[in-house]
Amino acid sequence: MFTYVQIIGSDTETFKGYVDYRFDKDKLSMTLVRGCRLLKHIVIPFSEVTELSVENYFGTDCASFFYGGKKYSFINTGYGEADYLKRHLLKVIH
Repeated sequence: MFTYVQIIGSDTETFKGYVDYRFDKDKLSMTLVRGCRLLKHIVIPFSEVTELSVENYFGTDCASFFYGGKKYSFINTGYGEADYLKRHLLKVIH
């Protein structure tokens, strides 16, 4: 699935753009994309995710968590996207 993500590091490093992601048995696998270019592939083990939250962000749901010193925020960009993220993230982390 595709969605908009913000990845904010502890320094000035920030990524804002789209990500192609999927849930596997014990990890979240995602590829950062910019236009037609693939920028980076990230694999996040669920056991290392902390501070999961789902909040309302200007009228839409935003699912966020921390991994590796960075905050990952997935902002709903399509019909049912936030529910899909919440359902899968909450199921595997809890």
